Amino acid sequence: MKTYYGKCECGTSEISISLPQNLDCYAPRACNCDFCTNRNIEYLSDNKGIITIKSVKPLNQIKQGSNQATFLGCATCSTIIGVAYMNGDVCVGAVNATRLTDKSLLMASVSISPKNLTPEEKIERWLTLWSPLNIT
Repeated sequence: MKTYYGKCECGTSEISISLPQNLDCYAPRACNCDFCTNRNIEYLSDNKGIITIKSVKPLNQIKQGSNQATFLGCATCSTIIGVAYMNGDVCVGAVNATRLTDKSLLMASVSISPKNLTPEEKIERWLTLWSPLNIT
């Protein structure tokens, strides 16, 4: 596993993602909804990887769309650093790849349209694609 790091605009919140492959093997997913495109968010995850988010202050938690996923933002600068699906013992997520220090190593992003999925299909997709997530 290789670990890659990033942070929000102000440095209050940090992310790390450990991946089974090198970063240049991944194409982040660019959601085409207004919330994500207005914030230039591209998502990166691997269900065999691990994501850790650390923040000095509690993260802002924002719900959008079907209100099932929680967007995680810095409490100081409001940068979205990731997204999570939390249900009971399940906590999986994806990082905002545009915040990674080594983002230039990534392949070009691919456009996705989760708004075309049913709420059940979204959860199934997240459980398949997203990484186990630790928030500290």
